[in-house]
Amino acid sequence: MEVFRAVMIAGSVSGAARLLFVSQPAVSKLLAHTETSLGLKLFHRIGGKLVPTSQALSLLEEVNHVYDAAARVDQFVDNLTRHPSGRINLCSSPSLALSLLPRLIKDFLAKHPGTKIHFHTALIQDIPQELLSGKSDLAITVLPIENPNLQTEALIRGRMVCAIPQDHSLARRSRVSLKDIAQERLILYSRTIPFGRLMLSAFERHDCDVVPVIDVPRAELACSLVRQGIGVAIVDQFSVADNVWQGIVVRPLIEEIPISVSLVRSRFGRLSPEAERFLSAVRAIFA
Repeated sequence: MEVFRAVMIAGSVSGAARLLFVSQPAVSKLLAHTETSLGLKLFHRIGGKLVPTSQALSLLEEVNHVYDAAARVDQFVDNLTRHPSGRINLCSSPSLALSLLPRLIKDFLAKHPGTKIHFHTALIQDIPQELLSGKSDLAITVLPIENPNLQTEALIRGRMVCAIPQDHSLARRSRVSLKDIAQERLILYSRTIPFGRLMLSAFERHDCDVVPVIDVPRAELACSLVRQGIGVAIVDQFSVADNVWQGIVVRPLIEEIPISVSLVRSRFGRLSPEAERFLSAVRAIFA
């Protein structure tokens, strides 16, 4: 499979040979053996070039899953053996990285200046893997995560709000309704992610038929589009806090759509002393 994957990535036997640091004849021989042993025609030989068959394309998808899983195992083992002193691996939902997390990190480092933090964002559906693989010690999410292998505790409640271009007619209102928004050019979270399903359910409960002009996976993308005057968006309040978006007016929704910021960690293993201190500091802030 290694030879097959290398040929698919490089697009040629010679390229695969360079990737694998072996000779071209060796690659050709192993590739032929792979086809014979699998009983599949993986490539057409056309004009001296290898053209993958539909079976090869399907096989590559499965092979990549195996390689990705192996890479996650390597990362997990690396995290088990390294445990660098004085370091916290922290991730959060993208919208919380714009204002809430920077404030939390600033307050923590003021009291623990020697601590190093690796901070990055991840979508909600990816956070369980972040924590269970050991890539992250702690996660702070804008929606709760239901997973039997994760421990979740609520920190603070919030709500969904409407982001509007500053020169839009809805910007003159103090509040807006879902029916108001449904008539506009709408930018919504993709319905394949938790936020998208949350909003779809809200519109359905209030008998609003919506067809978004653009669907996005993250709040900052929606806000960037709103700032260009493309349409209005519904985002969580934390993504538009602290006036981080010039040219956007934020209005509350008449219909309450609550959200809950949560602190999430794996049920397995022990946190480092630094991560425990950060955990305690966050709990104290929201107590």
